[in-house]
Amino acid sequence: MNRTSSILILSLSLAACYGAAPPRPAPILLPELSDEAVLNVHSETSTTVENRQKESWSCPAGHAEGSQACTRTTYEVAEPVTRTETTATYGAEPISYAQFKVMTDPDYDAKVARLDDMRIRCRRANVPRWVGMGLMLGGVAAIVASGNTKPIGLIGWGGLAGGGVSYAFGYYGYGGRTCNEARALFHDLDMVEETEWKTVWGADTAREMKLLADQFNTRGARRASREHLRFE
Repeated sequence: MNRTSSILILSLSLAACYGAAPPRPAPILLPELSDEAVLNVHSETSTTVENRQKESWSCPAGHAEGSQACTRTTYEVAEPVTRTETTATYGAEPISYAQFKVMTDPDYDAKVARLDDMRIRCRRANVPRWVGMGLMLGGVAAIVASGNTKPIGLIGWGGLAGGGVSYAFGYYGYGGRTCNEARALFHDLDMVEETEWKTVWGADTAREMKLLADQFNTRGARRASREHLRFE
């Protein structure tokens, strides 16, 4: 790989460091909150015998599993499988897992507000980001076209350096570093898929939900308007 190719790869890699701000998380419609209503979690554990696929390997000396010299055999074994199924209700009405997660997170509204702030800073950083990317890619193109000969090669190096400065300024000085943090927080708050979950599985999940429900009931329903909870 020559020097020019390395520069191009480096420039494209930098361009992926931060980018567009994530969208706002979809609103989660909550039930009417009341100090009299109680959040309940109900779990049932059942064990059934199921056929599970297994595999075994037979290998000659000096060969490990996965080697072409080995023989792989698959077979089925009947084994007991234990599963824990959990549902949640609020005021005797079933709620989705997304509703449960929002209701039991006392910091949820603060997280949404923090995400809004990071989205603003991330969008603000896009101006020097795009300027920097344009200068860097233009500089690389000039270097490649000129074969790194003067004077166009020097212009290309200047554009590459100026683009790097602009890009770095957007990242460090204009909030670009918050773009990655904002995307990570968005994924935590994005619960569109969980709105369809009326039942969740797993013993660990069941224990966590029961603990969160107890904390919610002890703390009492948060007194927040439906407009706030819907991000309106």
